[in-house]
Amino acid sequence: MEYIVTKNEMQSIDAYTIEKIGIPQAVLMERAALAVVEVVEKINPNKGRVLVAVEGGNNGGDGLAVARILSEKGYPVDVYYVGGINKTTEMFECQKTIATQLGIRLRKNVPNKDFAVVVDGIFGVGLSREVEGEQKKAIVKLNQIDAIKVAIDIPSGLDATTGNILGTAFRADYTVTFGLKKLGMFFSDGIDYCGKIICRNIGFPDNAIRQAKPKIYAYEEKDLSRLPKRFNNSNKGSYGRVAVIAGSKNMSGAAYLCSKAAYSTGVGLVKIYTHESNRTIIQSQLPEAIMMTYNDYEGALSSVEDAIKWASVIVVGPGLGVDSTSERMLYELLLNSEVPMVLDADALNILSNNLEMIRTTSVPIVMTPHMMEMSRLIGKKVSVLAKDRFKIATKFSREYDVTLVLKDAKSIVTDGREQIYMNLAGNNGMSTGGSGDVLAGIIAGMLAGGLPLFEAAQIGTYVHCLAGDKAAEKKGKYAMLASDIIAGISEVMKDECC
Repeated sequence: MEYIVTKNEMQSIDAYTIEKIGIPQAVLMERAALAVVEVVEKINPNKGRVLVAVEGGNNGGDGLAVARILSEKGYPVDVYYVGGINKTTEMFECQKTIATQLGIRLRKNVPNKDFAVVVDGIFGVGLSREVEGEQKKAIVKLNQIDAIKVAIDIPSGLDATTGNILGTAFRADYTVTFGLKKLGMFFSDGIDYCGKIICRNIGFPDNAIRQAKPKIYAYEEKDLSRLPKRFNNSNKGSYGRVAVIAGSKNMSGAAYLCSKAAYSTGVGLVKIYTHESNRTIIQSQLPEAIMMTYNDYEGALSSVEDAIKWASVIVVGPGLGVDSTSERMLYELLLNSEVPMVLDADALNILSNNLEMIRTTSVPIVMTPHMMEMSRLIGKKVSVLAKDRFKIATKFSREYDVTLVLKDAKSIVTDGREQIYMNLAGNNGMSTGGSGDVLAGIIAGMLAGGLPLFEAAQIGTYVHCLAGDKAAEKKGKYAMLASDIIAGISEVMKDECC
């Protein structure tokens, strides 16, 4: 597990490390510079010319240390100073003195030379104002240089908490960040401006991190040890029964994808409750599934009654439709189910017209809305939701007593308490029809395997996106389909849950 920090949390960690623990700022700066140099050496092994752009703050001090170390290693280096003479920090002046003594000049213009790498050391995590004037012009100029671009800690001009651009921002190919990844790297413009994020430990102690009380965390691959366990002395009944209530007339795909995803996570039995028109295609594609179909209102309610008696976990919503029959099915499930439920897709659309319906249930609920579905549930525009997603999601989860998976480029999971899981895996190839149906099936599989609600939602979301990464490796982001994500599940889980 790794924490993801806001600007204020990172500043607290930095200050505590220096002021309370006593690690000198110069030591942290040197370690930071060495981390950046290591990356520059890997991407520029032929020692092409490097341009380091700096301002008069501590990020600029990092940049000067990078320039010095690269010069010592035989790299031709130019330093472009874009800061004001009267606005420099003590550590910047210290690094400037060292650089000057070693013959490194600070230029006020970009030399007319070809550069292999441009290193951005202008602004750091603490930036909170709009970038203007000469500094704005400098960043625009740097972005126009044909070279590999590396940002120190965070691209200049990017808000470390929101990911919004403050006037203009450096567009990096690599961002070498220190200690912990910053929240703004994963939202808004940060997603496209940070490039590949490389996080390096430069010596922030654990107690410095703990005292900042970071609230957002992500899983790493070692956290796959949380997956449900399998035992030699077991049978299909040992691994749960998932009921998938999905697929209105001639809408078989969602039911199929959700059900196959559930089976792929190790569920013992999956039973699909769907419209009769979907029977043939689903049975031919997924013969392992048990089928119960309906043609009319009474048949639909009979299916619900059967699911309530049979299942250990229920998924409802994928491709279900939003007509009066679907609405009544959902109501009966909420009122009478005694097992955990995953509400997805059309179940959420039905609830958006009568959200109080969710209060009729007493069973654990996972809701999996994407941003548009969530906007309908709360009656606010997506733009409003995007600006304050953590607060809105947490409040919603707490108010309605549900675990919420808010799906986006970087999905978050909350149970209404203080800490929030954020998913860092996955890729834009997963923006394809059926991907959400697969996620609902995976989460149901985790619940059927015995994981607690919040943990099932977290690890399910993580497995879904790791599987998406496996699919992208094999098929490419343009061509991959939801079924390829299902195929990736086995690659993720095959060595972890036995």
